Amino acid sequence: MITVKDLQKSFAGARGEVRAIRGVCFEVGKGELFTLLGPSGCGKTTTLRCIAGLEQPLAGEIVIDDHPVFSAAGGIFIPPERRNIGMVFQSYAIWPHMTVFQNVAYPLARDLSRAEIGERVSRILDRLSLGQLSDRLAPNLSGGQQQRVALARALVAQPQVLLLDEPLSNLDAKLREQMRFELKALQESFGITTVYVTHDQEEALALSDRIGLMHEGALIEIGSPAELYLRPAHRVTADFLGTANFIPAEVQRDGSGPWYGMLLATPLGSFGAQRSVEWQQGMTAQLFFRPESVEFLDEAVATADNARNHCTGFIERVTFLGSSADVIIRCSDLKVRARTHPARAPAVGQAVRFRVAQSSCIVFPSRTMNS
Repeated sequence: MITVKDLQKSFAGARGEVRAIRGVCFEVGKGELFTLLGPSGCGKTTTLRCIAGLEQPLAGEIVIDDHPVFSAAGGIFIPPERRNIGMVFQSYAIWPHMTVFQNVAYPLARDLSRAEIGERVSRILDRLSLGQLSDRLAPNLSGGQQQRVALARALVAQPQVLLLDEPLSNLDAKLREQMRFELKALQESFGITTVYVTHDQEEALALSDRIGLMHEGALIEIGSPAELYLRPAHRVTADFLGTANFIPAEVQRDGSGPWYGMLLATPLGSFGAQRSVEWQQGMTAQLFFRPESVEFLDEAVATADNARNHCTGFIERVTFLGSSADVIIRCSDLKVRARTHPARAPAVGQAVRFRVAQSSCIVFPSRTMNS
């Protein structure tokens, strides 16, 4: 449905040209919700604006439903109003002097009859539970209602593609969580191809069919939320998406022969991990695992001190987070972060033994190796 090939975009800066997008490539399937995720300034909004036609790239190609809307080589640039897209901005961009009905009806073609406009607007307002607010002025709405008005306005013209630029960022935390579910349900019910931009990790994980992680203008990794969170291929992805432990390590044995993982020497002890790239014995590396992969062991099942993937330490801090507890374990000069149910959290100062399954451990190059 959407194909982006080798997209490049630069802006003039105080110290010369600034490269905002560096050869970005991805495809979005029909009916898919694809999220561009990354920190501020990584190029995700610029990429979205290029798809919308609000920015003209320097190079590359953008195809929507088999029709090129931009091609640097072919000299093609289709203006935004002819791309059959709907867009919701971070600020919503709702006209304050118009009613809800007038705001939503604004994008509709002038050749439609008044009855057709009224029927289409009423139908979309009812779908988004805004029917009873049609005569209300936009500034008199709550944040969640304004967000739905902006979404209704984007959908009323029945676009092929929906583009969303951090549409939930202005809502409070509880309403933002509620709107995630509403937005995903609406997108699925309409079956509309959607590109979503956000810096919020939880938002991306909850909404997306696939996520593209952007870093310094480049799209470095694409995958499902579970793939990127549990099996990241890049250290940047592992570090940005969620909370991570990175432990300095040295490769003792790679995945050759009957042993298909890797064996690492770390300050925490000997660790088995998943093989990620080609390694040689003695190479420096970083061992990665998530806090929720840390499993506290009862003394009854504790094994010898030199058991692989088993460690000991003291509880330095426990932070109550409601549904979970964030635990800091002091292991000599290192701190390991764990996450567990509050009822199972150890006490501060307690000596603990814990393990991390080999399947949850991934090895990345050390920082000195172009990580």
